[in-house]
Amino acid sequence: MAKAQETLHIYTRVSTEAQEEKGTSLDSQRALGIKEAEKLGFKYQIWNEGGASSHYEDFSNRPELLNLLHKIDAGQVKHIWVYNNDRLSRNEITAQTIRAKLRKNGVTLHTRDGTFDLNNAQDNLIKTILDGLAEFDNALRADRTRLGKLNRVKENFWMGGPPPYGYQIKEKRLVIHPEEAKWVEHIFAWYQTGVSTEKIKGALDKNDVPTRHRKGNWTLGSIQKILQNTHSIGHYYYTDKKSVKRYKMTSVQRS
Repeated sequence: MAKAQETLHIYTRVSTEAQEEKGTSLDSQRALGIKEAEKLGFKYQIWNEGGASSHYEDFSNRPELLNLLHKIDAGQVKHIWVYNNDRLSRNEITAQTIRAKLRKNGVTLHTRDGTFDLNNAQDNLIKTILDGLAEFDNALRADRTRLGKLNRVKENFWMGGPPPYGYQIKEKRLVIHPEEAKWVEHIFAWYQTGVSTEKIKGALDKNDVPTRHRKGNWTLGSIQKILQNTHSIGHYYYTDKKSVKRYKMTSVQRS
């Protein structure tokens, strides 16, 4: 126990380039943590998470934090240092889990803004409020990101990942891919005259028409996907996951 009481466990994490610019890089966090250990007269151990989002609930992208929590449960950790409260989590459920483990195991949390003994009623209240503020800030960030994306969608910026076959991305917008579009027209013409997808596949392979990924021959699924999407008739749909509202977008001009 004496060793646990004399070691400061320094947890470092970044999630965005913006945080790096504000002086909270991994190196900066590490240096500040070591400085705190020296101030306390403690040894230290670094737990470097690297770049990881704080939004997830299941710790799936936070192996260092998960291992640190296991050490806490085993009674091997009594002091943790993080740059600030949201280094641990901005997610309500995750924050509650961490707070409960720290309190149960008598772990003192050290940050650049102060020290928290969560078995002290006042410290626990302050930590709970800070966790709530971090969750609120995370929700605001997510909503700003969502609204920004919607605005770009309404301006016909392509936000759907790889473009459909027959199109390419130029200046973040869909434009016709001349070579691919020629074969899309053939596919629709063949299909409209009753040619089966199996025979269309055969014709594409016979003409050595390259697939989007240039890997092997055409598949029936890739042909059916081309026939099912609406891009070739001048529009496509984008669905906002939060509001479940569908936006009808115009397939843009030829390059």
